[in-house]
Amino acid sequence: MSTSVHTLLAITVFCLLGVSGCKKNEVDPTKGFSDKIQSIISTDEIAKLRTRGMIINEGSVPPTIEGIYVSSPHELLSGYEGDSYKTGDKFTDLIFRFTNQSSTDKTAKVDIKNGGATGTGVGGFLAGNGNNFTFFAEIDLKSGTATAKQVRIFSGEITADGIKNFYTTLLVTSKVDPNNELIPVGASRIIKDGNSLASSRTTFRAGADDVTKPDESVR
Repeated sequence: MSTSVHTLLAITVFCLLGVSGCKKNEVDPTKGFSDKIQSIISTDEIAKLRTRGMIINEGSVPPTIEGIYVSSPHELLSGYEGDSYKTGDKFTDLIFRFTNQSSTDKTAKVDIKNGGATGTGVGGFLAGNGNNFTFFAEIDLKSGTATAKQVRIFSGEITADGIKNFYTTLLVTSKVDPNNELIPVGASRIIKDGNSLASSRTTFRAGADDVTKPDESVR
């Protein structure tokens, strides 16, 4: 048998055994974050949030998340250092709406209502796999006389009834706050649905809520 035949047989065997270099590098669709997501929040910051209990899903094939949802009871999981609220405290229900999702560039838009505060997404990018997703957005928030910019993260599992195991993080990146009502710049809160389901709903209009509950962004 010729040397060239021996060489061809050897290469074939190595490839069948999965030797590195015989295949093109493949991207795992269940892992990682896009560059666009990392332009909003660093992987170091994501790791810190995970140690505080925030669920953050990775991947490049997120599910369709469009719809209107409500987190109720909207319950604090992890406050910032010096937070006046503690784990288990409840905030006004969070109503949020995902629209304009693009499967091509993994983008969507989000709008939120939380008591007297409203927020509009500047830009948002999706990660996820299967029915699990995490949506990263920059939010322009208005609350009374105060305005703020937040990085906002929404996570969970899409179901027929809403978002199972719903978690959200708000991180203040800047603010104009004459009366110092909002949490400090650089501070973050991790909040979850106390019943583990942010329910689907048909209207974005805020309903009656316990007026004694604080908004999620206040000190």
